[in-house]
Amino acid sequence: MVFIISLVVFFITGLYCLNVAEEKGYNGFLWFVGGFLFSFAALIAVAGLPDKKLRKYIRQIGEKQNAIDPEGSSNFKKVIDDKPLTPEERKELIKKVGKKPSWDNISKLDK
Repeated sequence: MVFIISLVVFFITGLYCLNVAEEKGYNGFLWFVGGFLFSFAALIAVAGLPDKKLRKYIRQIGEKQNAIDPEGSSNFKKVIDDKPLTPEERKELIKKVGKKPSWDNISKLDK
């Protein structure tokens, strides 16, 4: 009797794992097998997986709004200049940040 109840519980957990995995964009059958074999541990694991569908949807929204580069593009923009600062630029930077660098002064560099 206990064996039959255990099989039913394992089957139900496998179904829950299948459902959650498919909702998140993963292979449902593999997660069903994992849920059947490992029960609640697999259910916790599949619940902790990142949501592939949601990430893809958010990426598409960002690309349409030109907030991010399209996937696979190789437009690397150079952010840091390699040339050294002139003495005037250095003095101006010290005025903005202050003599002692601290975490409070870091945001002043952006202004």
